[in-house]
Amino acid sequence: MPVKNVNSFRDHKIRRKIWLKVHLYIGLFAGAVFVLIGLAGSLSVFWPEIDSELNPALKKIQSYPPQADYRSLDEIAVAAKAVIPRQGKPYALVFPARTDEAFSVTYSLPAQTLKQSEWHLVYVNPYNARVLGQRLMFDTGNAWRGNLMNFFVRFHYSLALGEAGRTFVGIVALFLLFSVLTGLIVWWPSSGKIWRALTIKRHASAERFNFDLHKTFGFYCSIVLVVVLVSGIEMVFPGYADGLVKVFLPLTPKAGAPMSAETSQREPITLVQAAAITDKRFPDGVYKWIFFPQGERDAYRIVKGSPQEVNRTRPRRTLWLDQYSGKIVQERDPMTDAAGDVFLQWLYPLHNGEAFGLSGRIIIAITGLVPLLLYVTGVIRWLQKRKAKKNLARQVRRISSPVEP
Repeated sequence: MPVKNVNSFRDHKIRRKIWLKVHLYIGLFAGAVFVLIGLAGSLSVFWPEIDSELNPALKKIQSYPPQADYRSLDEIAVAAKAVIPRQGKPYALVFPARTDEAFSVTYSLPAQTLKQSEWHLVYVNPYNARVLGQRLMFDTGNAWRGNLMNFFVRFHYSLALGEAGRTFVGIVALFLLFSVLTGLIVWWPSSGKIWRALTIKRHASAERFNFDLHKTFGFYCSIVLVVVLVSGIEMVFPGYADGLVKVFLPLTPKAGAPMSAETSQREPITLVQAAAITDKRFPDGVYKWIFFPQGERDAYRIVKGSPQEVNRTRPRRTLWLDQYSGKIVQERDPMTDAAGDVFLQWLYPLHNGEAFGLSGRIIIAITGLVPLLLYVTGVIRWLQKRKAKKNLARQVRRISSPVEP
């Protein structure tokens, strides 16, 4: 073999060994966090359905007349507000995803410290405007208080540790993204060995099977993992993500905070009137939330997703209405957004799989289990190599030790 080829081969082995170490150490430490985040993420994909099944008395309407109509939005809201404690502050009316589910009203309560608050939900039967019950959603000062599925969702994006945990998860995701990329570098097969890199050897030893399982699953899941990690990083660091996207694609300039005009009138328009104005502006689509004005100058914020929006969980089509006159003070229609906004809108539906319907959600739920598989097989592979090195060192010492006469 020519000297040039020998040197090139040696350099390649050195580089591969460096990338392998980087991949190993990131995987050992950040991968452990990724396992927990991934498992919580698998549950979070179907959290609305799971939560409904766990709480049928609160969230499901057991019986209602065929072809029955909802009571008015104002009746539903009034019923909920009637049971909210005096110090509670109604925040939003949440529309159900199905006709056999209840409306809910979220409200906050001050807790032990100024930086702490409790968030609760009141559930209302929309066919008779009767309260079905209420429960604690979460406590910003105590991660372990709140309903089960909400805990899993918060654990997924922040380890249920608030803003500090959210930042930590974002940093871990950055390291993991680099780990996936280094894993692909280490996996990359030499000429003529592509089939071996893409398959699991049949009738192999347990050691070889573990190795093949790690590399093949890592490769086949790498695209989905990169999408999940990139979209997760964007949600944790939206400001940085917007700046990066703006380098390549235009973004719609952000408008100022919409406000209601100053007036001597002190009676806000009703929810029925607000919905009528919204329906006139956006005749199609599905209501998601109506956010109540929190102050005298605040506006109603009404989110009614467009049928064309890929993001059904967090639709963007929104109207802001003057709470007194009902005048439209601001609107957001994702159909008129710039290319950069469209790119960003796709990230969350890709993250939870809803961009591709039920099959996409199932794929993402299964993907949440992949970090556990990769971590276990990776640790086993690391321990196997450590054991092999120790055995080799022991043999070398035995051979090099002086032989007694």
